Amino acid sequence: MSNKRIKVEQLSKEILEYMSNFVDVTEEACEKGVLETADDVVKALHSAHPSGAEQYGSWDAYNKGWTIRKEKSKRFKSGIHAIVHNKDHYQLAHLLEKGHAKVNGGRTRAFPHIAPVEQRAETGLIQNIKKWIGG
Repeated sequence: MSNKRIKVEQLSKEILEYMSNFVDVTEEACEKGVLETADDVVKALHSAHPSGAEQYGSWDAYNKGWTIRKEKSKRFKSGIHAIVHNKDHYQLAHLLEKGHAKVNGGRTRAFPHIAPVEQRAETGLIQNIKKWIGG
């Protein structure tokens, strides 16, 4: 903030201008932080191999399907949503993560590989936004 002198009548205008600039900076920082975090999540999911899963074959085709879909935010005028999803094997994501019922009874083993990445992304998002804001 500069040390220029302003009249009392102009104070509200100056405060509004300063706040408007702050909103623009924070919206841009949030957008960059969201995209950076989404990229990190996709990279982590590309290399995610739950322990014990190798005995069931290669996860390469499944892991290559993870991608980001960007959408405009309906809630904020200039925000985005970054949705990480598996475009090729979307049916398998929940079944592998949680396990599922077998035809003749019983359940299959769950391979939690999305939840750990999601937990890291929650803290990573806050750090990325702070980094872009400069705090």
